[in-house]
Amino acid sequence: MSQDTHGPKTVTIIVNARPHTWGAKEITYEQVVALAYPGQQPNEQDTYTVRYSRGHDGHGTGSLTAGHDVRVKKEMVFDVYRTSRS
Repeated sequence: MSQDTHGPKTVTIIVNARPHTWGAKEITYEQVVALAYPGQQPNEQDTYTVRYSRGHDGHGTGSLTAGHDVRVKKEMVFDVYRTSRS
């Protein structure tokens, strides 16, 4: 697999212990959740907590909430937890 030298730089990020290739400078809460739980449609019974580490200086660790994004960095780690209400 060759890398396009003219497009955005891709980096590997880790989501729930699985590596993913990411080509944008930022990633949204919704995109991280989609990577963590592919093919699962959000519903009103599930809530997601997104935490990250190994981020950029000053924002090395933190949490991501709906409607927000964070700048990605090579080997940045995201942990996504799903809570279901019954």
